[in-house]
Amino acid sequence: MAYSILEANMERLEKKLTRIQNKCKKFGCSFTYEKVGEEFKTLKDERGVEYQAKFILVEAEGKAVLNDWMFIASVQHTEKGNIINSTGCSIEVPERYYTSEPICEHCNSRRARKDTYIVMNQVTGEFKQVGKSCLKDFTNGMDAAMISQYYSFFDEMVKGEEPYSGCWIEPHYELKEFLCYVSECIRSFGYAKRDGFGKSTCDRAFDYWCVNHGFTRWIPEKLVEQYKEEMADNHFDVDSERVIQQVNEALEWISGQEESNNYMHNLKVVCSLEWCPSGSLGIAASLFPTWNRELAYQKKQEEKKAAASVSRHVGEIGQRISFNISEAIALTSWETEWGYTTLWKIVDESGNVFTWKTSSCPDFEHAVKITGTIKAHNEFRDCKQTELTRCKLAA
Repeated sequence: MAYSILEANMERLEKKLTRIQNKCKKFGCSFTYEKVGEEFKTLKDERGVEYQAKFILVEAEGKAVLNDWMFIASVQHTEKGNIINSTGCSIEVPERYYTSEPICEHCNSRRARKDTYIVMNQVTGEFKQVGKSCLKDFTNGMDAAMISQYYSFFDEMVKGEEPYSGCWIEPHYELKEFLCYVSECIRSFGYAKRDGFGKSTCDRAFDYWCVNHGFTRWIPEKLVEQYKEEMADNHFDVDSERVIQQVNEALEWISGQEESNNYMHNLKVVCSLEWCPSGSLGIAASLFPTWNRELAYQKKQEEKKAAASVSRHVGEIGQRISFNISEAIALTSWETEWGYTTLWKIVDESGNVFTWKTSSCPDFEHAVKITGTIKAHNEFRDCKQTELTRCKLAA
């Protein structure tokens, strides 16, 4: 019989089973779970607000022993594939773990957990996927013969499928909707990764999502109003056909990509989920810069020389000029003492490249012409650029 267990209750279940484990150290084996599926259910918090929670469908099994092994990564198992979370070392995890079941290769058993762990023998170079108990407690465990006691603990643990007091339930978010927010944030501010400087695109998109859905209990009222103003100033429209089409095209692209490294594998798995766990929103947000970079790479290589030869320095420093806009792209943004500054790349009808750093929210989507003062003549990657300041847009 399969039991539907709230994911947040799994840790408490393991604590219960540890009592059995301690009685069975003489077996040198580990009591394990078998994940047979998962499902999402709508729950309500104490305020009556609905949210999506993940439930694990589990059954059971067992076994354990390790020496001279190095911890490499953890593996988060999802119905679409596994997410590899590296410890930061340069060792690539073998591709077989991209789709491996939650099987402990040490004790040859399966656990109904969302995580397993990859270890590598520093002498032989052998890799193994192991469960938490085998990684943590190499010689102690519970024999599979004790499995009959499993059911009584299940009944005690998951009765009513209710969250116990104080547990944390990882929320899941509809992937396509969140990516629509990411797309609009990139259009307005450029892409900013989580590097400790300024507000990342992922965090900005999540804050905007929370404001639009009324989940603002943890956001100061002043920031709520600021986020609303930022969305209004930048003409945010996550439901537009343009945004939805861009999200669908990006998801279609990643679905056909090779899993050339751990990152591309993780990105492909996350983007195949209908509901994205909160801990994977950062990976999901990186879809667009990765997509844009890969799609543009070949084209840039072919057009590199031509683009460099087309763009010329325009006018004289200090001169006020006007020209029609052919293309405008927000390259990146960063926080300053005056607010957020965005770097824009602007191309005129002759192919000349201009740059403009501004803390305002220019509406390039409805602008046809720009007027600005030439600040400097620069060159970036063999492309001549004219830097502008004090710019004004006109429809």
